[in-house]
Amino acid sequence: MAKLYRTREGDISAVDTRSQLTTVGSETAPGPLLVPQGAKFITAVHIAGISNYAAATGYSLFARLEGPGLPNGPETIAAAAGGVPVATGGNQASPAIRIPVNFPVTPANEILLFGECAGTDMGEVTMVVTLEFSSELPSGGVVNKTFTVEGDITAADTKTNLTTQGSVTAPSPVVPSGVSKIDKIIFAATSEGLASGSQGIFLRIGGNAVKNGEQVIAISAVGRIAVQTGSDAAPQNMVAVVLNDVDIEVNPSDTLSVSAEGAGTDTGTVHVVVTLVYA
Repeated sequence: MAKLYRTREGDISAVDTRSQLTTVGSETAPGPLLVPQGAKFITAVHIAGISNYAAATGYSLFARLEGPGLPNGPETIAAAAGGVPVATGGNQASPAIRIPVNFPVTPANEILLFGECAGTDMGEVTMVVTLEFSSELPSGGVVNKTFTVEGDITAADTKTNLTTQGSVTAPSPVVPSGVSKIDKIIFAATSEGLASGSQGIFLRIGGNAVKNGEQVIAISAVGRIAVQTGSDAAPQNMVAVVLNDVDIEVNPSDTLSVSAEGAGTDTGTVHVVVTLVYA
């Protein structure tokens, strides 16, 4: 079967609020997004999202996939992060990123797509998501499950546990059964730039579930200098990055922890969103 693509888009107007993506531009009522006949897997999710920078603050962004078309239950995927120190300027484009995944699907059943922001209200955030359907897994592919968390780093050189998922205040950190490793890490991390400085951002993945102890991985760096009086500071916007083949061994049914830290000089709040993709 050739690959098939289905898309939905929409606007997110409040943080920590699930916003269903139900339209396709001029198609204001495209109907339910049904898994195509013959499809057995979602083998990639294409995501783009960006804020209109109407508030001097920052946010992180992720997508939710839910509904009876996903027999293994809901999935979540980190999409972007951004911020700006002034609300009077900003002009950016954000390319869509293709994120390889392997989610089983049930043909003729519906999948619901949602966008959600965490952090602080930025005004309006627009998001577009495309699901890529296939009849088989890629060569060597295995079924995936996801775990997404987000949080805000408010001080440099301070370990910050990422324990929330927007409107879901306590997502379970227990590694699901049937998996043996973290195969991919999807992340975005930016600062709102309300202070001049620079920081290197890294993740800590630990807990009883991580077989070989805590793993520390660099994910981003942010910097800002105060602009001339009367000038507008440029916004920060980071499209999610996918680290493939991280191969961090985990124990099913044990608990892991995810934290983030910014080392260097405080640049204002750093907003981080992270998805672990299990295999």
